[in-house]
Amino acid sequence: MVHTKITAAPVCRGAFLIVAALGVLAALMSGVAYAQSGGEVGAYDEAEAQAIDRMLMCPVCPAQTIDQTEVPLAKQMRAQVRELLADGATRKEVLAWFSAPERYGPGVLAEPPRSGFNLIAWIVPGVIVVVALAGGVFTLRAMRRPTGDADSASGAADDLQPYLAAVDRDLAIETETEQNDG
Repeated sequence: MVHTKITAAPVCRGAFLIVAALGVLAALMSGVAYAQSGGEVGAYDEAEAQAIDRMLMCPVCPAQTIDQTEVPLAKQMRAQVRELLADGATRKEVLAWFSAPERYGPGVLAEPPRSGFNLIAWIVPGVIVVVALAGGVFTLRAMRRPTGDADSASGAADDLQPYLAAVDRDLAIETETEQNDG
């Protein structure tokens, strides 16, 4: 019988190589994940980022916010929102950054600011609704009101008496003619 001596050195070397390979692989994968994430480093509130996404219009997609579309520009804008939030910007600062004249201008905002000339967009619809409701109330009141006095109604009927008499005569003549022919 032959006895062989087993040493631990090859096993340790193999384990070391596996651990080293996994370390290199992890380092490479973290670089790939960092590149795919758009380079985000800091922490931010994803719910806040999504709320801001719904407040910014996509410049290339008509009537769509950047959270509704998948065009490359919208993806870049969403990444920029997250980067600004990670840097500590507030919602107001992020919206101001995008609506700056040198970037996208105020047209990128989903709702117009409630100041200056844009205030008209907030006031006019309310005024139109109030005027329409008031007009409806006045119309209903006018429809429920009696049309006039009994005297004025009888006066109008008196004015029509000569015409009504002429119609009655014509009908009587036609009726007599039909009876004589028949």
